[in-house]
Amino acid sequence: MTFNRYALFESRTLAWRLFKRHHTHLNDIYWSYRTSFAHAFAGTRGHTESDATEAVFEFAKNNRRAAPTLGEWCTNYLAFDRWTHMAAVVAIAGYLETFIAQIATAALESDPSHVFGGGPRIDGSVYLKHNPKYDLYSHVEPLVRGDWQSRSAAYTRLFGSCPYSNPTTISDLERLRTLRNDAGHSFGRDINSMSFAPAWLVQKLPNIAEKHLTALLAVAEDVAWKIESQLATMVGQYEVVKVFHRWRPTSKNLSASPRVLAKEFSVHFNALTGTPYGKNPAIGLISYYESL
Repeated sequence: MTFNRYALFESRTLAWRLFKRHHTHLNDIYWSYRTSFAHAFAGTRGHTESDATEAVFEFAKNNRRAAPTLGEWCTNYLAFDRWTHMAAVVAIAGYLETFIAQIATAALESDPSHVFGGGPRIDGSVYLKHNPKYDLYSHVEPLVRGDWQSRSAAYTRLFGSCPYSNPTTISDLERLRTLRNDAGHSFGRDINSMSFAPAWLVQKLPNIAEKHLTALLAVAEDVAWKIESQLATMVGQYEVVKVFHRWRPTSKNLSASPRVLAKEFSVHFNALTGTPYGKNPAIGLISYYESL
């Protein structure tokens, strides 16, 4: 079966699939938490702040770790709610940057001519197969380091244009980056306090409203989709070739027929991606790889 190197496997890059799985997972667990959050506060209706916590929550009975009054519980739970928002910001920034690094690296390695400013397309799979040190991530690192304005400029130098370079999106991404940095370094506090604390009291966590968090989720998905739309055709099935290249030395059936090897690879691919590659397409992939 013929292998089409530049036809995407099931219309999307593997990098995009992973981004969407991270994005969906965060949405699922966050809104599950918000459901319980709303339910917990609904249960306190008709009570006062001075009422015992165990009057509403069975868990608090004879539990010295639980806040003794509903007022104290409320204060602590609202603080935890802020913390979950900060944790979500860390996650969003993390999997967005992971996606950018993965898809940009795949695009460059798939067609290394972009490293030199463009030109006729080069099939980087040849270098992948014959050069054990083939790795172009160093060219991609500026896309996920520093402020987003500099990242946008670095992206443009590599790929000719940047789909997230408009000022509004850059501003949103900068807010995401700043919040993530503060959270990662000091549990959500201002990073400037790291060298010497201005006071030795616990400060309140930044209040990221739910509407702002959902806006950041939307920005991350929009930016990722625009990058996917631009770079996917450059990547083609390079990621699949790279998966096969790394798996091939581990196979115990290298001397077997292509059909046997193809079936084994499809099983391996399914274990990594959740989708079988298919025996017949894998036969084409093997033929392509061996001809490089």
